[in-house]
Amino acid sequence: MDRRAAFFLIAAAACLAVVPVGVEKFRAVAVVTAVVYAVLAVLSFLDHRSRRGHGR
Repeated sequence: MDRRAAFFLIAAAACLAVVPVGVEKFRAVAVVTAVVYAVLAVLSFLDHRSRRGHGR
């Protein structure tokens, strides 16, 4: 797996871990940030895969 994708997945998990203990009015920010990191992980993985030639 791409190191960037792994980082983004860990960051998304950290954001989701903060949701239950965070301030209620900022919980949506943590969820949105987790979703953004998850999307970045998918895009990074696809970029890594396409550069290695697996998409052919």
